[in-house]
Amino acid sequence: MKLQTEGKAFFLLLLTLFGIKGFSQEKNYDFELYGWINPQYFLNSRYTAGARDGLLSLYPLPPHYSEDGKDLNAKANHNFSAATTRIGTRIYLNNIANWEVVGNIEADFTGQSDANIHLLRLRQANVRISRNKIFSLTAGHTWSVFCVPEMMPQMQELNNGTPFHPFSRLNQLRLDYSPVNAINLVGSVGLQKDYASIGIENKRDYKQQSRTLIPEVNLQFQFIKDDIFAGFTGEMKSIQPREEYDDKLTTYAFNAFLNYKTERVNLKLQAIWGENMNDYCLFGGFYSSGLNEFPKGYDYKATNVSAVWFEAIFNVGSFMPAIFLGYASHGGKDNQYAKRFGSAMALENVFRIAPRIDFHLSKDFLLCGTVEYTNVKYEDAVCGERLANWRLGLSLVYKFSTK
Repeated sequence: MKLQTEGKAFFLLLLTLFGIKGFSQEKNYDFELYGWINPQYFLNSRYTAGARDGLLSLYPLPPHYSEDGKDLNAKANHNFSAATTRIGTRIYLNNIANWEVVGNIEADFTGQSDANIHLLRLRQANVRISRNKIFSLTAGHTWSVFCVPEMMPQMQELNNGTPFHPFSRLNQLRLDYSPVNAINLVGSVGLQKDYASIGIENKRDYKQQSRTLIPEVNLQFQFIKDDIFAGFTGEMKSIQPREEYDDKLTTYAFNAFLNYKTERVNLKLQAIWGENMNDYCLFGGFYSSGLNEFPKGYDYKATNVSAVWFEAIFNVGSFMPAIFLGYASHGGKDNQYAKRFGSAMALENVFRIAPRIDFHLSKDFLLCGTVEYTNVKYEDAVCGERLANWRLGLSLVYKFSTK
């Protein structure tokens, strides 16, 4: 029944989009329907932490032993899925008192959890108002400023650089202001939803943030000139893990980035430090004390993640060889606290090497092959040796656009 409902919703979405296109011929609208079809196959040498039928792969899982002492996670596994297929629309409303207005709705088929993969999922729903390339205001569901969308690694897989590159979308208000050429200042306030911080039930819970009445705040400086895009970001967020107690955990995060792009080469470098970063598909979380008698409540302490990654992409005609390198470490641990909550709290560090090659059969049709090696170190109490996973990924991407 749920699948039928999602199918009807998708069909109605298509009718709405094409209805808007017909309407745009009579009114002052420009309409674009875009997306891609993206079947993917992958083969792992070991089970990994991740989601969405393994399309999101983060790091090798620690050993899980059977009664006869066999590590059940040390098994090869594979899957084939087209859930990352995507469809979206942009609606351009022009000449409104010299303001430009663009609406964007975008969805894929990865669902809201593993239980409903292949069902429709909202990715973007926002409106951007801009004027003279000096000022713009974006309202709605879109990429977090801290993610720096211009810095996204160009890997075709869903994980796309995680757990080294932050990955999250928020409901937010975003302001861009360019006071002079080459400088752009960005500020945003937002609230978590799908990508929420993990709470005391070890589940994502956006209510932790909403009950603080404190939005997530991001401030960013961008330098944009010729082939260079560079800058840095600061973030602050606050959560209240327990509804019955007002004790809050306020954390901070920072990143710096550089993107150099020409016709023949694209080089990207980013460094990140942040506390309680599991809402960005990075690892980490927080510690909690036992219940304090006076004053009545709990103490919290966040762990932190330090990460750096580099990507190089080369344009050689129809072929685009590339390589991704990433390293992340987990700090701020304190075993004096009673409990800890978060993602991969026993993980100490992880690195990845991922060469790939894209072959463009045409402008909008490409084949991609990736070989990914990920190596992880857990706390000695979990596993005394490093664990590794080899991953082979093959994908086909067919892009389409009406504009």
